[in-house]
Amino acid sequence: MWRILIILFLLTSLTSCVDKYWPEVDKYENVLVVDGLLTNGEEPVLIQLSYSSSLENGNFVPASGGELFISDENQLEIPLIEITPGIYKAMDTSFRAQIGKSYQLHINQLNNQNYISDISTLLPPSPIDSVYGDIEIRENSNDNHDIYGIQFYLNNHSNTSDTCNYLWRLSQSFEYQSTFSIDYLWEGWFRPNPNPDSLRTCWLTSNVNTIFTMSTQYLNDPVITKLPLIYISTETKMLSIRYSLLVKQLSIPKVAFNFWDALRQQNIDQGNLYSQQPIQIRGNVRNINNPDEVVLGYFTVAGITEKRIFVNRPLINFYYDVCAPDFEGVAWLYYEMDPKDWPTYVVEIPNNGKAIGTNEDCFDCRLEGGTLTSPDFW
Repeated sequence: MWRILIILFLLTSLTSCVDKYWPEVDKYENVLVVDGLLTNGEEPVLIQLSYSSSLENGNFVPASGGELFISDENQLEIPLIEITPGIYKAMDTSFRAQIGKSYQLHINQLNNQNYISDISTLLPPSPIDSVYGDIEIRENSNDNHDIYGIQFYLNNHSNTSDTCNYLWRLSQSFEYQSTFSIDYLWEGWFRPNPNPDSLRTCWLTSNVNTIFTMSTQYLNDPVITKLPLIYISTETKMLSIRYSLLVKQLSIPKVAFNFWDALRQQNIDQGNLYSQQPIQIRGNVRNINNPDEVVLGYFTVAGITEKRIFVNRPLINFYYDVCAPDFEGVAWLYYEMDPKDWPTYVVEIPNNGKAIGTNEDCFDCRLEGGTLTSPDFW
């Protein structure tokens, strides 16, 4: 979150038609960043604390050693423990927030400073009617073919006539394969591999960093139809076998919506000379003894609804890169006399013979970021 804020600040400051101005972004280094979410859902409560670092560095700097707890309107305190540097988890893993109750985050003894969030009430969630994808072909001026892919949409409605403010968080998972199977292992000779597909199929899960927000304030009915989410193209392997999208719909108070919607606007409003600079978007956490201290991020309290969908490989054109077999390179294997370079993966191409790949990721799908174990929900 802090990297998005600082980068956007730099972009909005430098893009204009007047003389270049280099902002003093170094004064926003070592700023506390709070990323917390409390819901009525099944996932355990996690709070991430970190410090912003320089744009050149860009590393995650955990804020360790804090004493954290969440309090409710009845003065019940739910303590959190630091499970990894900067990541705090509720000690009572069965704790779930309740609709209609108010909650507050307390951060004590963090570098001898104490912080507190604004009090926020957990609103009732609204149902997600559907999440679906439509095949869309888009023009591409930078290549010799159009972009093929799937645009995902969301429909929902509210059971009340009150204004609803939403924040959506997305997570995606997909199954993919390396280009080649490992038919032989070169170890000074071609040893047949008893399990050629052992490193070929992987699954990769990642969060979608795009911010999605919308309010029903100016709608005649509290119904959202065909809200655009993400577009997944066939320029990558994401749709090559099977793809899954998890949508988390958060019902949030107006003040939280203003924060997240301002960040969303900054993502699409870069370069406007008169746009609000993102460093001015203050969150809902403050230093008790020094309210002028800049604290980035937000402790979000929200009613949550989830929906997951699966999409099999669509019948459209795919353009992701594949490895070309290197048949000539096989002959050079006989000159690889150093056993530390073994094993070398070799594939048998029907009617063409043995070949190696240009890189190991042609055979080992893990080198593209995934894991050999499918998710529990797959």
